[in-house]
Amino acid sequence: MTFSVFFQSVLDGLLLSLSSLGLLGRSRRKPDQLLPLLFTGVCLLSRLGLGDHDAEMAYAVLPVDHIVAFLFLFLGVLLLNSLWFQKSEGHTIFGTAAAFALYLLLRELSLLFLALCGLTEPAWYLYVGRVLPLGLWLVLWSTGALRWLRNRLADSDPVICIVCSNTAVLLLLQLILFRFDFSAMQRWLWVTVGVVGLLAACDVTAMLLRQYRMQAQRRTAMLEQYLPLVEELIEQVRARQHDFNNQMMAVSAAVSTAHDLAEAQEAVTSLLQHVRLDGADKELLKCDSKVISGLLFGKVKQAELKQIRVEVTIAGAFLHRALSEADWVELIAILLDNAIEAAAPGDVLYARAIEEAEGLRFSVLNPHRALSNAEFIQMFRRGWSTKGESGHGYGLYNVRQIVERHGGKIITGNDRQNGIPYITIGVLVS
Repeated sequence: MTFSVFFQSVLDGLLLSLSSLGLLGRSRRKPDQLLPLLFTGVCLLSRLGLGDHDAEMAYAVLPVDHIVAFLFLFLGVLLLNSLWFQKSEGHTIFGTAAAFALYLLLRELSLLFLALCGLTEPAWYLYVGRVLPLGLWLVLWSTGALRWLRNRLADSDPVICIVCSNTAVLLLLQLILFRFDFSAMQRWLWVTVGVVGLLAACDVTAMLLRQYRMQAQRRTAMLEQYLPLVEELIEQVRARQHDFNNQMMAVSAAVSTAHDLAEAQEAVTSLLQHVRLDGADKELLKCDSKVISGLLFGKVKQAELKQIRVEVTIAGAFLHRALSEADWVELIAILLDNAIEAAAPGDVLYARAIEEAEGLRFSVLNPHRALSNAEFIQMFRRGWSTKGESGHGYGLYNVRQIVERHGGKIITGNDRQNGIPYITIGVLVS
């Protein structure tokens, strides 16, 4: 075995392991740094033990050169994934198929790009063609596309599972058609480019349509959940407006029947001492999203049951931001639930949506001792919780994931309101 073959197998194993880690998640009990070494071993065994060709270009796409060797490679990766990640059988099978689909798609796109550039030296395809897919993987990871796919696979999303499986099968059939020979693919370059490009476009379109459909379903569910609260808010405002109108009519009558200014002032003071316009209702009606308005109204009522007052300030728009309405609902619900749970009867919480130069800043302030930067950072880590129970500690972590995925910022800090120490937790979204 030459150093060249070993180095190529290391790059093959690294891309396969990253594809599996990106789509199946990290293992909490095992050091993930060992997984690329295990995948490298499987790639080496497949290539050296089952390979029929001596030419290195025969292994430009995969570390195998015929279908039997590929089946051995797939079963080896499937076995490693099942032992390493310990997911359900269906999740492991579809996750492995998705990992191979991603591997083949990134590898073939990179090789075809080099071929379109007119490069002829084998070294470009053997080494650069293996490094470029790693860069593409990093791009997909940084944009959150892999995390989105991983979540869909974890939910056993039938559309995503079918798309990933079909992609892997079709790319494999193409390789079988060309007998795993990239030189043949180069001779039919435009046909190959068309097939791979069309497949990639179909995959992206199917996933975007699925995402759009899911967002529509989430919005429908939110409307069904929160619109009744908006209607309750409107009825409450109407009732108060009716009382206010009656009071104003009484004031008008008192003024008109008063004999002098002092008597009129006394009558007006007496009538208006019980008149109060609820500022929270007024703020909620200023919100540009009925769903978010209903959510905030529901949280205010939930806090009132615990004898906690929530003061809401709306001075900005939630819609037409990087975050969707559904993401805003999830984010606001988590922040307010955490604040209400941490508050005691008689406390006052502040929920503020303020327009700033960089975007909309939504923050929740609740009474709490001052925290250090390290403590604030710890709050947003996966699994952190004050309850010490399993299943908790994902709220603020999910907030961080949502905000970072859309290029926003987490806002934290210590504050004082009426001499009482408060902490601020919020987000800034453009």
